Amino acid sequence: MSETYASGGQRRPATGGVMLTVSSSVAALLVIAGIIYALGTGERHQAALAAAGCEPSLSPSGLPCTTAKMLASRYMAIMTPASQQLNADAASYTAHEWHDLGAAEAALTAEVAAEHAFDTSLAGIKFPPAIAPIAKALVQAGQARAQLTATQARARSLTRMRSFNHRVRVASAAVQAEMRLIGKALNSPSPAS
Repeated sequence: MSETYASGGQRRPATGGVMLTVSSSVAALLVIAGIIYALGTGERHQAALAAAGCEPSLSPSGLPCTTAKMLASRYMAIMTPASQQLNADAASYTAHEWHDLGAAEAALTAEVAAEHAFDTSLAGIKFPPAIAPIAKALVQAGQARAQLTATQARARSLTRMRSFNHRVRVASAAVQAEMRLIGKALNSPSPAS
């Protein structure tokens, strides 16, 4: 009787055990390498953002990269036409405030609509934490001006309508101040850069 038969089975070749050991070792090394790689993902991500000109401080959590230029561009795309419309409506009111109640009321109503559209669009931009309070203050100042202008538009006489002019100018100055602040914040480099 042969030795293999006497031991009750077949003799296993040593190469199978070696292959199993080598493949297990390679798999373990790959898992360890993957863990090490994953631990460095944050630093690589920050480096990639910086290389692309992205400023993580401008990107609200979970959103794609936003550059200061992109944010300023979005703001200007909203602000420029809104300002033009508000200026046109204000000029229309000024042209009619002394002699045409209906036209003056229509101009003021258009101003209110333009202000609401601007505020809604501005509120839709996800500003970084450093700029968000300024944007919120701008929206609030705009809403206050719109509310005052809507009250002015409901006046039943030109004299009563014109009595709001000073308060509307003060409210407009507050909006302009907030617009300067947000413009300055958008155009200044972030502390991270």
